[in-house]
Formats: sequence, structure tokens, C-alpha cells
Amino acid sequence: MSFSFPDMIHGAQLLILSQVILSMQLSFAVIPLVMFTSDKLKMGEFVNSRWIKICGWSLGVMIAALNAFLLWQAFTGSGS
Repeated sequence: MSFSFPDMIHGAQLLILSQVILSMQLSFAVIPLVMFTSDKLKMGEFVNSRWIKICGWSLGVMIAALNAFLLWQAFTGSGS
């Protein structure tokens, strides 16, 4: 089995697509995780501190915003 250069380009595009899909799913994991670990009733003494909550929410919102921007660029054709 041998691979030619065009096959490698196609494989690279598939890898990029898989990473884009994973990045879209990341905010759906980070935001509920921050909500769960910030709940005093569920976590008890292991609840997140204030600065962890701020960092977690900031990262979750930033990931979601960047993904929304990526989708906007992909569907409008801008940035190509």
C-alpha cells in the first residue's frame, strides 16, 4: 500500500475537519463542567474557588465565541 501526495493532502483535510468538530464540542463539555464543579451542594468542600469559576466561565465563553466566529466565516465565505 502506497500513498501519493494528493492522498496526504486529503488526509490532512480530514484531520483538520476532525479537529474543527472536536472544538465545536468542547464548549458543550467545559460549560457544564464548570457549572457542576461550582455547585456547593454537589461538591461540598471541593467546590471551585472564585478565580477558578472566573477562568472557567471566561474560557467557556471564549471557546463558544470563537466557534461561532468560525461557523460564521465558514457559511458566509469571508476570511478565505
